[in-house]
Amino acid sequence: MADHGIRRPPAPPPPTVADLLADPAASFAIKDVARRWAARDCVDAATDARVLCQVFETAVDRTFGGAS
Repeated sequence: MADHGIRRPPAPPPPTVADLLADPAASFAIKDVARRWAARDCVDAATDARVLCQVFETAVDRTFGGAS
């Protein structure tokens, strides 16, 4: 698809753990996990986070009968 000269601004950088902890909109649960997992190996933490994401997306799909 042609962009017709329209340029989009660059996406903002992803948040850091510090950004997440400072965000008043972030839940206490996610802040708790971020605090505890910040000391872990980042590859292991990212892998575990992806697994949890898949588990809960599957639970949502089962609950609401759709694909996330």
